Amino acid sequence: MTSSRFALWRLLLVVAAILLAAGGPQHPRGTMAEMLHDSKWIPAHALMLAGFVVLVIALRMYRRTIPASTRTQKWVRIALFCTAVQALEMALHTAATVDRDALVAGGATPVLTLHLSLSVVAYPLFALGMIGLIVSGAQERRLGSRWIAWLGIAGALGHGVAAPLTILFQVSWAPLLFPALMLLALWLLLAGFWPVHPMPIGSSEAHGSAA
Repeated sequence: MTSSRFALWRLLLVVAAILLAAGGPQHPRGTMAEMLHDSKWIPAHALMLAGFVVLVIALRMYRRTIPASTRTQKWVRIALFCTAVQALEMALHTAATVDRDALVAGGATPVLTLHLSLSVVAYPLFALGMIGLIVSGAQERRLGSRWIAWLGIAGALGHGVAAPLTILFQVSWAPLLFPALMLLALWLLLAGFWPVHPMPIGSSEAHGSAA
């Protein structure tokens, strides 16, 4: 497996970045009932869901280029799991619109409730996995760089704490943190083009574990 500039995992990182950046700004505002009734709810979250799914695929492909003995290999496995959980949450997030009428009527909202419950776990979990990958990738020169790592860390951290602060602690300014995901999207975009430490084919370091 090659780590060339035009490797498929690089293209997928860029696609994931574009999808996340396209979906995030479309997120409606207002009360939960108002947002669920907004016509932008499904398109916005469907784009972000697609972004997380593509990111899962990108990480799976990237994992094959990383030596099994490195910290980056360990963190990419963790990030894979965390991103899959985030994608599952975003699927429920998108589907929560089915409960919009029940929410207004004061009825049961099982999908919305499940989405909100999972989000307080999925968001911090995703942040943990991505920050670990960003840091180890930069230190080992396997993904991204120290020059851009701060973008990904700030974006993942802001995204990660936004849901718990908003849902569990009802902090009034916490929703302002959700757009931090755009910083992570920018990191994904840059990491897709950033040179990585060369791994000669045939060397002992060139054989990562197969996904």
